[in-house]
Amino acid sequence: MAATATVAAFAKIFIPFYLIDSTAIFAGTCALGIVLVGLNWRRVRDDATRIPDILALLGLLYGIVVINFLQHSLPAVPITHLGGILIFHGVFLAFGFASARVLRTVLLMLLGQAVIYALIILSHMVRFGDVMRGNHINDVFGVGVPIIFNTFHQNIGLVLAIGLLAAVGLASNRVRLALVCGALPILLLFLFHIAARTALVALVGSFLFLAFGACWIQSKKAAALAVTAVLVAITIGSGLFYRYGMHDRDVDPVAPDAISRTIRELQDKDPEFRMQIWTRTLHQIVSEPFLLPFGRGIGMFPVKEGFGAPDWPLHPTEGSRHYPHNIYLEVLYETGIAGLLPFVILTFVPLVVSLRRWQALTAAEKSVISIYVFDFISQQLSGSFGRSNMEQFFLGLTIGIIALKRSEERRASSLPAGQGKFDPGYSV
Repeated sequence: MAATATVAAFAKIFIPFYLIDSTAIFAGTCALGIVLVGLNWRRVRDDATRIPDILALLGLLYGIVVINFLQHSLPAVPITHLGGILIFHGVFLAFGFASARVLRTVLLMLLGQAVIYALIILSHMVRFGDVMRGNHINDVFGVGVPIIFNTFHQNIGLVLAIGLLAAVGLASNRVRLALVCGALPILLLFLFHIAARTALVALVGSFLFLAFGACWIQSKKAAALAVTAVLVAITIGSGLFYRYGMHDRDVDPVAPDAISRTIRELQDKDPEFRMQIWTRTLHQIVSEPFLLPFGRGIGMFPVKEGFGAPDWPLHPTEGSRHYPHNIYLEVLYETGIAGLLPFVILTFVPLVVSLRRWQALTAAEKSVISIYVFDFISQQLSGSFGRSNMEQFFLGLTIGIIALKRSEERRASSLPAGQGKFDPGYSV
């Protein structure tokens, strides 16, 4: 069940599946996964009883989504878009939640797909040399359509980075962990070279979160000071880089690395670049304050931008390809503050609760939390609420871990006095 659910979560972005028929694989694994989860419904139900607060948040959020769509979007957006959100978000939340009991299987699947990517990339490098051509990536996977394979750098970065984080959870001894950590700088350099900027930033953030968790156990004050210092450094560094980038007239027009590409995009006024999309979206939100409480309607961003309405994942339209590239910004734009508040709380709960139980987490559980952090950061740079199946899967995994930890704590508290402290899986 966990293996099938993991394949379903990545079916639409795993490039080798694209060469076969990713839609058929996606639909087939979803159907099989639903059946397998259904066969384990009693265990899923029992685990769900441990998270009534999170279930209430989920009910509130998707209740607002439904009401918002019916009131604001229905005349312009097909109802299948709403159906796709409710169906696939629910399915992948359930997939992740049910898979939390067998994290090793999930991590092995994630590592396996990263190994497949790595072997394909190494084979291409042996045969043709550098994977970059000009300021674009080569046709590493043999797709044959430049407009498609030129965008694969982020996909490659995502799969390789998640695979490395999965390897951290599977490293059963210090030697293996040292090998994984040794691979980190190599992967970072590779991501920088192919300009997989979202994956690069998210991977660094994930390892920083792992370091923060380790520091949190030792000293909460030191951890808080470290976070403050990092945030200040990032803010100052981003501001300086922005000023430098806007005034740098000597940037190489064909250099493919992450810094050169970012500087060119800062200077370019192409409305489809991320910075221009963010600026335009924020301007619309600020200039129409009367829409701030309840937004403009689910799926209305591409409609307002002139690209037409989005549809559900099995029938993508031109409008489905356009979104604000920041999941919080999209939720605020389309559902207003009413939808943003429960969504922010829901996405931050796994991080806060996990830190409170960090010492009791296993290596595999910490690895999954770090993958959730990776995805959490990615969503701020290139996320879409309506098409976030993979994100719901990782959210479901972390919620499942929380439910299991609460079950362990409840069992430990029911033991005779003094007996719970000898349970190696429990920490007061």
